[in-house]
Amino acid sequence: MCFEEITCPRCSSRNIKKNGTTANRKQNYRCKDCRRQFITDYLYRGCMPVLRDLVVPMTMNSSGIRDIARVLGMSTNTVLKTIRERAAMVTEPRVPPRIKDLEIDEFWSFIKDKSQQCWCWYGLNRATTRIAAYVLGRRTDASCRQLRDKLASCTVENFYTDDWQSYAKTLPPERHTISKAETLNIERHNLNFRTHLKRLHRRTICFSKSDEMHAAVIKLYVNHVNAYQHKL
Repeated sequence: MCFEEITCPRCSSRNIKKNGTTANRKQNYRCKDCRRQFITDYLYRGCMPVLRDLVVPMTMNSSGIRDIARVLGMSTNTVLKTIRERAAMVTEPRVPPRIKDLEIDEFWSFIKDKSQQCWCWYGLNRATTRIAAYVLGRRTDASCRQLRDKLASCTVENFYTDDWQSYAKTLPPERHTISKAETLNIERHNLNFRTHLKRLHRRTICFSKSDEMHAAVIKLYVNHVNAYQHKL
């Protein structure tokens, strides 16, 4: 006699019991530990947890929404829903109490069309190469102040930026250095953003259609970068 070992797709527990059948007459199971209900034989590939877990990694490695849908055999709506759900599960970067050297820069993107510009302002901790804070908005003094306010709880010894006028208006002059030679690290990170996120490529037909999805992908990428640097 053969037995099929069933584990929970959420918590990998083996403490499983049968829980009736679905509308398609498939056996339904329930995890006694996390209370997740699931079936083992999915008709629609978008319902398979192992495939949905690939959506964010593919997004972080230069795949667009339709690319992911074609490769994984699921609808674009499922891909979008998965990205929204995963973005809601992560938090923005935790600002450290002290940073010796902070590089700040901004890069351009757009939503729907090039008239709706969206700039990503962020600060990079030079010592850890982790993103300390970021802001999405226009290329204005207000966006720069918003980033500064996010860093209010952090003691920054030195700020390094390019010569964009908003920085000189916003940052304390005694700790602010304007020099392109001092922003090489963050310029490389700008390139990483554009390389790894297809919607940020300079020459592409892939772009963000909504503020919500644009913010979700940036949030996931910042979390991805910081988690990777934490492992090094």
